[in-house]
Amino acid sequence: MSFPTDLSDEEERVARRRLAELAGSFLDDGTLVDPRWQEAFLRTWRHPYVPAYYPAVDRSCVLCVDGTQRSSWLEAVYSNQTLVTKVVQVPLSRTLRPATTPMYTSSSTLPSLVLRMLETLDIHDGHRVLEIGTGSGYTCALLCQRLGSGQVTSIDIDPELVELARERLAASGYAPTLAAVDGAEGYPPGAPYDRILSTCAVPAIPGPWLEQAAPGAVILTDVRGKLGGTLVRLRVDADGVATGRFVPYAAGFMWMRPAVEPATPGMVRYDDQLACSTTDLDPALLLEDGLFGFVAQWYLPTASRGVGSADGQPVLHLTTPDGAYAEVATTPVDGGFPVTQSGPQRLWDRVVEAHEFWQGAGRPGYERFGLTATPTEQHVWFDTPDSPHRWVLPGIGGG
Repeated sequence: MSFPTDLSDEEERVARRRLAELAGSFLDDGTLVDPRWQEAFLRTWRHPYVPAYYPAVDRSCVLCVDGTQRSSWLEAVYSNQTLVTKVVQVPLSRTLRPATTPMYTSSSTLPSLVLRMLETLDIHDGHRVLEIGTGSGYTCALLCQRLGSGQVTSIDIDPELVELARERLAASGYAPTLAAVDGAEGYPPGAPYDRILSTCAVPAIPGPWLEQAAPGAVILTDVRGKLGGTLVRLRVDADGVATGRFVPYAAGFMWMRPAVEPATPGMVRYDDQLACSTTDLDPALLLEDGLFGFVAQWYLPTASRGVGSADGQPVLHLTTPDGAYAEVATTPVDGGFPVTQSGPQRLWDRVVEAHEFWQGAGRPGYERFGLTATPTEQHVWFDTPDSPHRWVLPGIGGG
């Protein structure tokens, strides 16, 4: 379905005013630094790329068609917020939740985060850029405005999103290279790239990205697991080794998928050899503190977490693919939080170990951690690449 995104004269005046206000606020808070990105932002309409969106509150689609809904649409598009642009229904057989439920699979990212990422990439005239995660096409439009369409390649796993973006970009006068392919494989026909920007989350840097990066290239992506993560900025050397630090702020994206349909979640629990104990560490810290979740992620790189109930009380669940399981009560009993663990490893013990390291190091922020990615191994490190504090990532996707 297509929607009429042409603006009336009054709507265009409103959009230009709101765009200028956003640019002003981004200049004031340091999000926008490079005048060339300021110019690109002011010259790039967002509304053609977000003709409809799904509010997080009720997940009913807000369209740009007419009346009050159109007014709400225009206001949202020219505000600093992420707008969900595609939702798929997940059947009961694919979810632990008790009913068919919508799952977000694409969005138009928070404009301030998009601009912060583009500034972080340190893009220069003549650079060839690969964007992984075309989505609505808006970030691709900013890149085309800044560099010219011939310098930009954008890929997405979802053919529908790619074709919609192609139409919208063409209507705005842009003609980048677009392809519906697995993002983990990159796009060899356009390589080598000077900058690789991923607007989806990965558990490790896919090998093809390293292979397709020119010497001196910069890769910016969200490296995370189910417990935490944030953006990391890597510089690739002549040997194809990428090294760099995580950014000093929290940021997260939807997972990169190897297929259009969302993956099937699962949870295995082994109830043999149960170990029961108590802990002084409040499990709420793992649920609520994103920075601690980031640190705990490297101690439990394959763990998943969830919240359930046991005997009518809320509990934190941790599981790993090898069948290990931990259940931690979120309500203390006699000053401690009851813990039940089973399987081949003690998951909560690893969380406690992560907390002891984090506390002992003075609760360091994201930027104290970095990542080194080679064709054969990837690891997260603390403070320096040769630090004794390092955690090997479990696998290298896409090659």
